Amino acid sequence: MDAETIRAVAKIARSRAERGGGSAAQGDGMSRLGASRALHQLATDLEVTAAEFERTTRKRARAPRA
Repeated sequence: MDAETIRAVAKIARSRAERGGGSAAQGDGMSRLGASRALHQLATDLEVTAAEFERTTRKRARAPRA
């Protein structure tokens, strides 16, 4: 998986968390067990993972091969 794909998944998780925070989503279970908060945390974790993935990929690309 590449960084762009990871960020796309994070965006989907954030949009779902935002949609679940309102009163329109009362019947879909998003209020149970802090699902919205968990989705926000997942999105943050995915963003950090994508940034780390890019950092290590760039570092490897610059290193000379022996």
